[in-house]
Amino acid sequence: MPDLPEASDLPEVPRPRDLPEAAGASGPLDRPASDRPDPAAIERRPLPEILTQAAQTLQDALDGARAAHRQYARLVEADRSWARLDERLLDEIRLRRADAALSAAGVLTGYLRAEADAAQQRYPHVDAEGRPLPPRPASDEPVVVRDWWAGLTPAQKELLLQEETAWVGGADGLPVPVRHAANLRLLDAEIARRDAVVEAVEARPGQPRDAAAAEEERDLRGLHKLREMFPAEASATPAPAEPGEPSEPGEPTEPTEPTERRYLYLLDATVYPLKAAIVLGDLETADAVVLHVPGATTTVDLRLARETQWMQALVAEADRLAGSPGRVAVVDWIGYHAPYDIATRRALGDSGVSVLVPGEASDERYARDAAPVLARCAQGLRALQPRPVRLVASGHSYGASVVGLALAGTGVFDAAVVAGSPGLFTSRAADLRLPPNRLFAAIAPGDLIAFLGVFGGQVIGIDGVRVLSPFARRATYPDGRKSLLRQVWGHESYYQPGSAILHQIAAVVVGADDALREISVPRLLATLTRSGDARAAAAAGSAAAQIDSLGAQQDPADGAPAGQRVGQPVEGTAADTAPDDLGS
Repeated sequence: MPDLPEASDLPEVPRPRDLPEAAGASGPLDRPASDRPDPAAIERRPLPEILTQAAQTLQDALDGARAAHRQYARLVEADRSWARLDERLLDEIRLRRADAALSAAGVLTGYLRAEADAAQQRYPHVDAEGRPLPPRPASDEPVVVRDWWAGLTPAQKELLLQEETAWVGGADGLPVPVRHAANLRLLDAEIARRDAVVEAVEARPGQPRDAAAAEEERDLRGLHKLREMFPAEASATPAPAEPGEPSEPGEPTEPTEPTERRYLYLLDATVYPLKAAIVLGDLETADAVVLHVPGATTTVDLRLARETQWMQALVAEADRLAGSPGRVAVVDWIGYHAPYDIATRRALGDSGVSVLVPGEASDERYARDAAPVLARCAQGLRALQPRPVRLVASGHSYGASVVGLALAGTGVFDAAVVAGSPGLFTSRAADLRLPPNRLFAAIAPGDLIAFLGVFGGQVIGIDGVRVLSPFARRATYPDGRKSLLRQVWGHESYYQPGSAILHQIAAVVVGADDALREISVPRLLATLTRSGDARAAAAAGSAAAQIDSLGAQQDPADGAPAGQRVGQPVEGTAADTAPDDLGS
């Protein structure tokens, strides 16, 4: 028998990419981050469940075995010959023995199912080794989880935190400090595991670096960056840098929100890319809570610092408008697989010529996978509030499209504001489960993505949307201080401190309608046309056609007053502000 090669001598087989190459292919967008399971993350399961699964697995195997056995019997019958009487007798013995064994095995599946039923009645809360299982709620509905947790003893809560750490860290309806403690434990364990994986890969210098190894390293960088956000609780290990990767312009070295007001609300390292959610502020005392979804290209390793900077600016501006600090909290939700690119180059056969084609950001599957998870997160935030709190949905770019789908699936939000959105999967605000006139859109004049209308048409043409003016003006705060707000221009400008749009997003968050400056769609489109930008002018023309179409079909019962054009300010709100109007 020839010698078999050692496992280490076998070539590594690269894993498939995140999306199938074929257009229109379906399937999950996420996949395991590593082929090496983490023993600490293996969930203990109830004995009745294990017995039931064992019975089903055996039944499936028996079905296949019976089919193969019948096929063998047919072949033997066709091959019988009196010239080989000894073989015929042996075949008959084999077949009868197999029949008996299969029949006995079939009885075994019945016994296992009966044991599962009995175990459910007598031993529902032990595992396969007879150890007591931590308690679990009757369902994963956030309100059920919240009430169930409140009824546990301190010893039961500690047992859950120790033995069901991953579940505790991701259970919507559990208190923020509890999830934070669980996720910090997961974070440290995952960093240690990934460090070992990366070191093992680096110890094989002769082998090429495949896609799986690159993904491990990206997620490891993200884990280290998360750990640096909690320095009082973190190790001193710095985040490894990407070779040749420039740092982000203006990237802060330390979040400005105090450590005691930052929480790791979500950590999911089971699939690539790494998913996380950071809370800035105190959800238990805030009067307004923002659930924000970033857009395409957002991963923890690449965009955590930028996202933190933007959301801290939003919290600071909202607190100024509210008149005191600590009134606003933000959940920055990088809890989905965001598209990795907006556009990409592809070769035209063997010609050596490449063309720019739409990237993953044109694929709606990312948004459809994320929306139910986001809606459940929002329901969990609402369940945590012991008193009336203003809950606002916020989305940038592709993240705004995720918000659009989530708004159609849950009615827990009091308002929503989207910035630079390529579409909300609807042309009517009435399709979103929001209070009337509570959908706001920010559109920068130089942001072409906001005019693409990839998902359900352009946001600027949605029936019932309130468009925020991007132009410079003066603002007065409750304490009497005045500020000159800057105009926004491009896709990355909406959350810049001191900008007109950030000020108005903050006003939406705290419900300060008197600080809003809306602009009619015709006036915004006219400004784009006068800008001299051919692409912006083309986008303006397309948007105008969509608006004319919607205006002709508008039904006053849908929420807009009779005779009001789509996109015009709602009666009682501030008037349009021209680019050169700096009056307060």
